[in-house]
Amino acid sequence: MLLRSLVAAAVGTMFMTLSSETEMHIRGREASTSPGRAVSKLLSFVGVPQIEGRPLRVLSTWTHWSYGTSWGVVWWLLIDVASVALPLTAVLYFVIVWGTAQVHLPLLGVAPPGWRWGATELAIDAFHHVAYVTGTTIGWVLLGRIG
Repeated sequence: MLLRSLVAAAVGTMFMTLSSETEMHIRGREASTSPGRAVSKLLSFVGVPQIEGRPLRVLSTWTHWSYGTSWGVVWWLLIDVASVALPLTAVLYFVIVWGTAQVHLPLLGVAPPGWRWGATELAIDAFHHVAYVTGTTIGWVLLGRIG
């Protein structure tokens, strides 16, 4: 069940990527480097110099995918270990994942607190996380049908 949860979270990450890539194209904005800057900040605590430029963009992509997939552990804990019903798992998962992002990115100094983003940006970020949870849920259900 843990592997199924991790693969489902990877599907969720794909949904979030499609959501954010579409939004970036529509709005004409650059990709966020917040994931890479967060990792770079953590690495700086052990003496690794700050990562910038193209390496930062590559690190951001890898971080986005590995971080999104690793949240499958939380999905597994909710749905399999705690036996929470699927609809409630999806709601709790959204609250945990989005809530964590709203706390740890400002704590690391790579994004301002959500209340400083403005309603539009906050709603867009929440939408991307809804896409992630929707994809994870769909992935979970479809993997259950084939496994």
